[in-house]
Amino acid sequence: MTEPAVLYCVGATKAGTSWFYRLLHDHPDCALPAVKEAHYWDTFTTPERDKQLAAFDLRLNELRAAKVLAEAADRGWQIRNLDRRIGDMAALMDVVAGDRNDDTAYLAWLTQGRGVARIYADMTPNYATLSDALLDRMVAAAPLTKVIYLIRDPLDRLWSHIRMQAHRQRQSHEIYEKKANNILYRMLNRGQETHILARGDYAGVISKLRRVVPADRLLVAFAETLLTADGLARVCAFLGIGPVDVPAQAVHDGRPVAMLEKLRTPAQKLLFEQYDWVARNVGPLPANWQNNCVRMTA
Repeated sequence: MTEPAVLYCVGATKAGTSWFYRLLHDHPDCALPAVKEAHYWDTFTTPERDKQLAAFDLRLNELRAAKVLAEAADRGWQIRNLDRRIGDMAALMDVVAGDRNDDTAYLAWLTQGRGVARIYADMTPNYATLSDALLDRMVAAAPLTKVIYLIRDPLDRLWSHIRMQAHRQRQSHEIYEKKANNILYRMLNRGQETHILARGDYAGVISKLRRVVPADRLLVAFAETLLTADGLARVCAFLGIGPVDVPAQAVHDGRPVAMLEKLRTPAQKLLFEQYDWVARNVGPLPANWQNNCVRMTA
């Protein structure tokens, strides 16, 4: 049997990592924890660690409350599922709060008790923001490490990320559609919300990954072509796992919201360098990328 590998899917944010997690979670050659985003490698400073532990604790309480309801309704399958999620979350919190002098506790959490598999995976998009030194430590921690970076049409990714932010930040009196367009306006005209742009800096992230990750252990994949038979076959071959069929309903991108046309053109101009860099350094652009490029240069 091929030596098992630890896979890190490091983003990009809103480029299909949740869908990819579900695909691998259900694959017989893979063993994934019930926590999609472990946030181990991006919580080495005290503020980052404490913030993440608070978020985990909130989620853990939600899971425990859901289990109480499941027990009251005598839903055995749901109780078992929640027990697994609660156990994985509580164990991860111990790891994140514990000793970071080495990474054995984290690797044990990721792999032990999950059976024999070809791939164990941590799918945390924020790992794309790591320094070269932390990326190097992450890659070297396990005997065999593979890294996948999913990229999505820059404008589509940006708008999806903005809508996610609008949904999270919206107050009860605010209109969701207006909130989303206001975030984009502030980004374009006031230089705010720069973290959203940073998550779509394909040129910067891919250049960094190529510096640190051995070429045969790194795959940069277009989210749009990943959802095709050829794209999935390429990923499965890279991971060394059996083939899978393209799901009938692959992606749910949340509630649609129209971007104001007066904001679309400046947003495209802001992102043009990303389209151009990817075309020159990654490969032929998928059709929707090309369509947006045509609109920019028309």
